[in-house]
Formats: sequence, structure tokens, C-alpha cells
Amino acid sequence: MTKRELLLTIQRERAAFEAALAGLTPEQMTAPGVMGEWSVKDLLGHVAMWESRLVTILYSIERGVAPKTLRSSDVDRVNAESYAEQRERPLDRVLSDFHAVHAQLLKRLDALEDRDLSDSKRFPWMEGEPLEKLVAGDTFEHYAEHRPAIEAWLKKG
Repeated sequence: MTKRELLLTIQRERAAFEAALAGLTPEQMTAPGVMGEWSVKDLLGHVAMWESRLVTILYSIERGVAPKTLRSSDVDRVNAESYAEQRERPLDRVLSDFHAVHAQLLKRLDALEDRDLSDSKRFPWMEGEPLEKLVAGDTFEHYAEHRPAIEAWLKKG
């Protein structure tokens, strides 16, 4: 996947994700039960947290430093910790982070070359996987993972 294709895919899936949020009231955004006990606000904080981690990784790449990455076995723990830290944050702050982190992510991705994203040997800490796989998991695949829960919850209404 080229950088252009990756960015277009991110843009398309992000737009679909945000379309699922369109017209929600603050009360709807903070009501629990969208995904387990999580609210829409909690899901937005969750998405922003993973994008923020990705921004940090991309910043490390820019500086030529191997970033700290997670083992897949740590994901559930990180999700639980993030939820506990963010669940009392005001909706307006979560929304602000959701949008600001995404803008920063796009800026960092734009600084990369196609090779940075697609060459599975470019970053040894990726253990043979191309960087685009990590980017996809924390962006468009993540939106596509959580959008159906929001849409299903809204249909129950």
C-alpha cells in the first residue's frame, strides 16, 4: 500500500466512523452500554489513546530512535488502564483530543516515505512486519472494529 492509498483509506474509514457519531447528543455520547460498560465517549478516548501511541512511535522514527512497542499480550491491560484513567474526563476534552491527536497523526504520516510504510525490513523493531500494518491497526481497522458497536447501540435506541 502506498502512503497515498493508506491516507485515503484512513480518511474514508474515519469519515464513516465520524458519520456514526453525527447528531449524537452529549447525553447519548456519555451513556454507558455501547460496548460493555463503555460509552461512545469512552470509545473515542480509546481510539485517541491508540492514535496517540502511534504518534509517539512515528515521532521516535523521525528522531531515529527505536520506539517502545507493546506485546499483543499487553493490549487488554493497556485498554483497561486507559479506560480507568479517562472515564471521568469531560466529553469536550475527549472530543478535543480525538480530533487533535488525529490531526497530529496525519501530519506525522505525511512525513513518511512509501518505503517507510511498506518495507518489512525497514524497522527491525517491527519484527519483519511493515509499518503500515501497525498504522492500519491503530487507524482504519480500529475505526471499522468499533463503528458497528456504535451503530448497533443506536439502533437499539
